[in-house]
Amino acid sequence: MATVTIAHCESYSEDLSEVLRTLLAPLGGIEAFVSTGQSVLIKPNMLTDRLPEQAVTTHPELVRAVIRLVKTAGGIPSVGDSPASAVKVERVMERTGFVALCQEEDTPLIQFEAAGSKGHHQDGFTFNIANPVQDADVVINMPKVKTHVLTTLTAAIKNTYGAVPGYQKTLLHKRFARPSDFGKLVWAIYQTVKPTLNIADAIIGMEGAGPSGGTPVALNFIAASADGAAMDLALCELLNIPPRSVPYLPPNVETATPVHAELHDVCFGNKRATTRSLDLPSTLAVRLIPKWVTRLIEPFVWIRPVISTVCIHCGQCVKACPVDALSMLPNERPTLNPLLCIGCCCCHEVCPVKAIEMTQSPLLNVIRRSKMP
Repeated sequence: MATVTIAHCESYSEDLSEVLRTLLAPLGGIEAFVSTGQSVLIKPNMLTDRLPEQAVTTHPELVRAVIRLVKTAGGIPSVGDSPASAVKVERVMERTGFVALCQEEDTPLIQFEAAGSKGHHQDGFTFNIANPVQDADVVINMPKVKTHVLTTLTAAIKNTYGAVPGYQKTLLHKRFARPSDFGKLVWAIYQTVKPTLNIADAIIGMEGAGPSGGTPVALNFIAASADGAAMDLALCELLNIPPRSVPYLPPNVETATPVHAELHDVCFGNKRATTRSLDLPSTLAVRLIPKWVTRLIEPFVWIRPVISTVCIHCGQCVKACPVDALSMLPNERPTLNPLLCIGCCCCHEVCPVKAIEMTQSPLLNVIRRSKMP
């Protein structure tokens, strides 16, 4: 039985170090995970170049509190991630607030793309993991709790996908386009990274068309666990998300050992965490169809982007597409070749103005109306 703790927290201006101490106490405190002299890689979600208040990325103030806790335990912290492929890494790290944070805390900020990587084989998959992740004595995984148009939920397990540097992530999306196959890949990456500790930022999360095009929502808690799978299953319970709709969770991955989570709602500031149901992506229906049915109706089951007039013609979606399904002329909206589109949602993730909506086939709309809770 894996322990997952949650603690009430309403704002990034609170004393987050004290909240974290309360949160980690049932797990043995930070000292149970970090010892004097150990190198500690803190891996937040730096998906794309959004401001912290837009709730797309892990908030830097929560990461600041973790950096300080690591230092009190005698650890040597660093911060690193690999954002979505189409956006310049320097701009992402600056806009998300991590450049300023790491300068203020005298903590190295690592670009995984520039740090090198090594190949790994896990569960029949081959992928590279950034060297700083592999070389660290301790990896603290810090996801942002959000809905996701491809995987329904992005939290602890999905956040380790950022350990794969650069355009390799895009190529893997191309090779494993089906949500079920992509989920197994993400699980394999999580098993390779094996974070020592997972701390989830759910103070302000995201619902709807996440991970970048949804709506910020006050969830008012932080969660922690040494087991990322247990954390994600607990989050599904707390936020009313069907676990079978999350393709990387153990119920959907044959190689995964069943996980059972024991949830501890610790009291902080005389309050306990309250939870709510999230508005889930409309694309959820495709994950609720049995696999044998999907194979039969595959030509009629698809998810594709639609680009609205909000588009600013930046071309980031075209660069992000792993199969060249999008093309564009100067100062015009991109156009889609539906025969090439694999529904990976990469274009949706990097759009800076929420101009892209992932739509589904008419058959999926019918299924969604009949199967969604």
